[in-house]
Amino acid sequence: MKILVTGASGFIGGYVVKEFARNSLYSIIATGRSFTSEFDTLSNVSYLQADLAQHFPETSCDVCIHCAGLADDRATSQELERNNVEATNRLLHSLKNCKSFIYISSSSVYDFEDEQVKTEDDATLNSSLSLYGLSKLKSEDLVRNSNIPSIYILRPRAVYGPGDRVLMPRILKLIRKNKVIALGSFQVQTSLTHVHNLYEAIEKSLIQSANNIQLFNIADDCVYNLYEVIGKLAYHKFGHKNFFHIPVWFIQLIISAQSVLNLRAAVSRQSLNYMTQNSVLSISKAKQDLQYKGSYTFYESIPQLV
Repeated sequence: MKILVTGASGFIGGYVVKEFARNSLYSIIATGRSFTSEFDTLSNVSYLQADLAQHFPETSCDVCIHCAGLADDRATSQELERNNVEATNRLLHSLKNCKSFIYISSSSVYDFEDEQVKTEDDATLNSSLSLYGLSKLKSEDLVRNSNIPSIYILRPRAVYGPGDRVLMPRILKLIRKNKVIALGSFQVQTSLTHVHNLYEAIEKSLIQSANNIQLFNIADDCVYNLYEVIGKLAYHKFGHKNFFHIPVWFIQLIISAQSVLNLRAAVSRQSLNYMTQNSVLSISKAKQDLQYKGSYTFYESIPQLV
């Protein structure tokens, strides 16, 4: 089976390539925008350096796992449109003989302002969505409207794990030797997704390959309290759980000032929402229809993460 994995020079895509490469029955075309030599020792992996936002050659494969995308919460709408929407469209038009398409979307397609648990039916175009969320929802529509027989859209929440270059570095910046900088109370409930749990969902989607459109939320099989999560990280790293709380209204004032003065945001509104809103996904559908387990947890991963 020939598998194309996009975003292979990134955290999720690179992890997916290495896990699938364990099976010698798979021939993998890994592609990413940056040069990398990390797959050179894998005999069933060939690497193609290409930027989907600019060009992509016609490629034949049985399965495409689309992990590529821009997830910067400080990116402009034009950058997100080019790297997420236009890039996905270019990829879809470049595929030949593809029977199954697995798209790694995002829980950012949900509006968590009401702080309710989200099911797969709760994603709608909404003015409250972040620019990133809007771009992922538009990309999902392109995938849905393609003529590929089997389509799986996976919506993970806050993917973390060894090699993470975005989420964990940001969280660890809040943890100092003598205190933790807390944006608000941190007393919020949230879903998180270990990268291996996401890989599990991808692998089970590939094995199932039903001839229709399937949509699943993906997260660890537990709900976390953000205060407890960051407290355990701080204790593991520095042996303390001392929180210094900054009021939410003060951070909102800073964000507004940055916007008026056209300054690069130290904290974006999207980042603030992550830290101050309940953001929980229901994974009941994935557990029932995919037999998804999601058994890896944040707490057992802390030594690797720190």
